[in-house]
Amino acid sequence: MKKYTIEEACKELGITRQMLNVKCRKLEIKKEKIGRSSYISPQQLKKLKGGKTTPTSKGDDKKTSGGSANVDERLIERLVAENDYLKKKLDEEGDKVKGSLNVIFQQTERITKLEADNTRLLPFSDPNEIENEEETQPSLMSRLFGKKGK
Repeated sequence: MKKYTIEEACKELGITRQMLNVKCRKLEIKKEKIGRSSYISPQQLKKLKGGKTTPTSKGDDKKTSGGSANVDERLIERLVAENDYLKKKLDEEGDKVKGSLNVIFQQTERITKLEADNTRLLPFSDPNEIENEEETQPSLMSRLFGKKGK
């Protein structure tokens, strides 16, 4: 008696390995396992093809196939909705980044303007010289107007 491998049964039925496993569970078909390989008898293959199926199982197959199309549509709609949501979030984040960049540019311009005003108002000199000028001014004044306190 010929036995079909899982791959041969899938080719014969025109379905995937996963679908074959689902059908076997649904129809309570036990695969014969020899070593690492599983086999299906010709009678089991006929049952899988629909030779000995009950009307309820055929109805279940129709519900499953129709349901899978419905499930596919729902999944596609869900993915489209998630995609739209993520695009909206990305646009909002982009607007936030643009706003932050505007603030940074404004502050950079303000700093540049303040630095220009600062250099215009204070002549460029070494900070040590500014301190020395304050110390030397009274002595210069005392030289011009005479020393007080002696």
